[in-house]
Amino acid sequence: MNAGTRRGLREGLALLSAEDGAPCEMCDEVSAFGAHATGSFVPEPAPRGGLRVRRQGFSRLIRRTGGVDVLAGLGALLPGYALIVPHRHTASLGELPAGELAEALSVAWRYADLIEKELGHATVLVEHGSSGATDSGGGSCIVHSHLHIFPLLNAAHSARFVAPGSRKSSEFADVVDTARRGENYYFCTWKRDEVYLLADPDLPSQFARRVWSETLERPHLWDWAAFPFLDHCADTARRLGGSADSPEEQQMRETLFAYGAAAAGYAERTRRFAAGSSMPQDIVAFARSHEGPLLDAGSGAGRDAAAFADAGKDVIALDACLPLLGLAPDHPRVHKVSGDVRALPLAGASMGSVWCSAVLLHLPPPQLLRALAEFHRVLRPGGVAHISVKEGEGHASLPIGADSTFLRHFFYYRIEDLVTLARQARFEIVRSWVEEEQDSSEDMQRWVKFWLRKTE
Repeated sequence: MNAGTRRGLREGLALLSAEDGAPCEMCDEVSAFGAHATGSFVPEPAPRGGLRVRRQGFSRLIRRTGGVDVLAGLGALLPGYALIVPHRHTASLGELPAGELAEALSVAWRYADLIEKELGHATVLVEHGSSGATDSGGGSCIVHSHLHIFPLLNAAHSARFVAPGSRKSSEFADVVDTARRGENYYFCTWKRDEVYLLADPDLPSQFARRVWSETLERPHLWDWAAFPFLDHCADTARRLGGSADSPEEQQMRETLFAYGAAAAGYAERTRRFAAGSSMPQDIVAFARSHEGPLLDAGSGAGRDAAAFADAGKDVIALDACLPLLGLAPDHPRVHKVSGDVRALPLAGASMGSVWCSAVLLHLPPPQLLRALAEFHRVLRPGGVAHISVKEGEGHASLPIGADSTFLRHFFYYRIEDLVTLARQARFEIVRSWVEEEQDSSEDMQRWVKFWLRKTE
């Protein structure tokens, strides 16, 4: 990536902070919520003759913790290449709050140990920190904090990742100080008490990957975008993916995979409101009920976000499925953001309202409560939220299309269930009701709907 392209990316990314209230976006390679299908399209026989095209892919998400994702890295010259990506958008790890930085490093060392144990590779940890104002970005091609774990065929090769001019330190605090001074940096480490740090480096893009490719005697294959090595990436996800947090998290990964694999068809089915739907009127009424920007939490292909924008609202369209979000039409008042409703990459008290239609039904009660708490956090005092889920009890796993093998997971709720959860999230319940409406499969469904208000 050349300097001009990198400058454009930097200008296109806005660091979300309490001061500017701007949202952030992340490239596909390091998206904190990159649990979508990755891979190639393959033709296969259709049940009634002819051919159909199916996405043959995999999820790159190895593990999700409270603060970071572990992703199988694209451009995996060797199986075991992984990225540690914080949920919070910062330009460098050194800018993270102390607790989140400690979690990121702890997870990184755990996976470094796991890669050595499961794959037999020594590892080196590297970050191109982009905290400075210059275009070099510390040699990074993406302005979002991410820590590389490079597997090595020879442990002695780790020293080759030390950039010329680096100084040795036993304190990671030196990295933090460099970031907080507003400087780019490059660091590498392969021992917990030893860091090699170079401030304001003059390094080529993907410097560490260039070194890595040379250690593997494949010097021309360093660019992850040109040489993604999807087979090695899939192998990494498979061999390290047994460490997923919980069955619920695995279900969420499968749901996001299903949406990613069927993104084009799903986007087409949900592009317009169903005939006779009350949703357009609900959107206009909700848009008039408050001031300030609106978060469309789980925006999918952007139908509701565009309707709110047409009604005069400034909208953040947020979704965890990048292929689906990428199909949302561009609108001057809509800002697309990759994100998870359970860990919103937004500043506290930055939103006037939250619209969350047919999204929380993919979450079991503890995770739904976590999402409601996030809505409460990002709303301004007096801000309102609209949520809707399918009425019922229990859990179901259903294909995303009639001939699909990809499953989405659904959790059904009664009004009294959501009353309890909304109150636990400290919301005032303005209104609750049940309404019949078609779902994305064009089946009639009873929907539980709530208007909530943040009172403090």
